[in-house]
Amino acid sequence: MRRKREIVEGQMFRKLGPGGGIWEVVAIRKDGMGTQHAQMKRADDPHTLKTLAVVTLLDPHQFEWLEG
Repeated sequence: MRRKREIVEGQMFRKLGPGGGIWEVVAIRKDGMGTQHAQMKRADDPHTLKTLAVVTLLDPHQFEWLEG
């Protein structure tokens, strides 16, 4: 059985694949349809931001959760 994780501000993730990098969640928001999105900043360049669906962060083929 797969454990569902809650994504919260401050969590760190490693993007898998080419050009990956380490990303930190800076905010969680819901869109008009109720889908949760995470705004993230790149750990080695805090001016680089991206927003993506939380379900993408939970995809083990795309991101690895880094436990602190």
